Amino acid sequence: MKRIADAYLWRDLTLPGQFLLAGAVVMIGAMILVGNWISQRIEDAVVQNSASSAALFMESFVSPLSQELAETDTLSAPARQALAEMFDGTTLGERVVSYKIWLKGGRVVHASDPTLIGREFEPSDELKRAWAGEVASSFEDLNDLENEAEAALGVALLEVYSPIRQVWTGEVIAVAEFYETAAQLDADLENARQTSWLIVGGVFLTSGLLLFWIVQAGGRTIRHQRQALSEQLAKTEHISAQNANLRQRAVAASSRATAQTEQAIRRIGSDLHDGPAQYLSLASLRLDGALGAKKAQSKDAERVREALDKALDELRIISRGLALPDLDQLGIAALMDRAMQDHHRQTGLEITVDRTFETEPPLNYAQKLCVFRFLQETLSNASRHADVAKVQVIANADRHAFTISVADKGRGFETAQPREVRPDGGQGLFGLADRAESIGGSLAVTSTVGEGTTLSLTLPFEEIGS
Repeated sequence: MKRIADAYLWRDLTLPGQFLLAGAVVMIGAMILVGNWISQRIEDAVVQNSASSAALFMESFVSPLSQELAETDTLSAPARQALAEMFDGTTLGERVVSYKIWLKGGRVVHASDPTLIGREFEPSDELKRAWAGEVASSFEDLNDLENEAEAALGVALLEVYSPIRQVWTGEVIAVAEFYETAAQLDADLENARQTSWLIVGGVFLTSGLLLFWIVQAGGRTIRHQRQALSEQLAKTEHISAQNANLRQRAVAASSRATAQTEQAIRRIGSDLHDGPAQYLSLASLRLDGALGAKKAQSKDAERVREALDKALDELRIISRGLALPDLDQLGIAALMDRAMQDHHRQTGLEITVDRTFETEPPLNYAQKLCVFRFLQETLSNASRHADVAKVQVIANADRHAFTISVADKGRGFETAQPREVRPDGGQGLFGLADRAESIGGSLAVTSTVGEGTTLSLTLPFEEIGS
């Protein structure tokens, strides 16, 4: 939970705030690393320089008294006496609190502490370096066993290992270890540390403030741009909502217009069937009765009789084409059955049905009409063009849309061919697509020459107009 809260807190920060937080962590870490490194380098350099100076100073006193170690592994009594007098009550003795002279193997041949003379210790790294000819040193590092007496003094000490060389050959014959009081060195090192930390801290602080100022300026620009983009996005969303509303209104208006047009056409078909067609039929019957046996002898009467019959047939054809079932009273399943049964009676085409929806899809009159016309047109196309005896009708619905498809295994066609309204007045695929799109739906055509055709009509529920 804490990580999640921290993540939200981080996202709520502005860009300068994020930089300030992250930069502070990075710069403090870098400052500590760099400061420690510089302080350590300064300390090493100061200690080494002090050790070199002390070693050079001590070598001038100790080396002449230790030359006999090139021939023997002990110091003579006069040499030991001279060393004792040199460090006892002199200025040098005030600086050097103790000393040891080492032979190879880690044995102490002479020391200011008589209890160490003749004892052997594990050579330290500094002692090994001194035997290799280097001046080695350490500051306040009194952890070795032979340093117990010096550590007990409780003062800052500079431990120096200085190689003692034979005068004529330059060979290292012994190592002089001495401990010099380093109160001044300790003060100098503390001052150097403080100075280095002030410089490093000042540089990092200045750099951080400069970078923060740059990021602050960039963040201000980004905030202005983000505000402008937010305002533009709000305008775009407002326009998009207006366009969606206008589209829904257009679809609703088109649905109402389609419904009104089809209802008017249905009334015209009904009126033609019940009006002029009935009158023409009555006129034909009365003409037969009026002419009686003479009708065969009258060419004019025969022409009138043929004209009446032809007009009556054409009116009936027109009336059947315009007639529609009462779609408002039919559910989608009953509507599909009506269209398929009408076509089966006319053509004998076998039609299989697969319906997967359980509840009645919420389709309005215009959409039901579109489904009815879709079935009329696609089944007619299958009968006239596909050269098949069987088609399959598939209908399903989900939460968003109603889809119906008519599939055949006929000749198929090239879908790239232009679609046009048929010369006989039928809608064709062009008219079906326009009808579907006018009420917010879509028509999909999939066809392969020699393998068949599938036409699918999709009507989204959210596009239903009031």
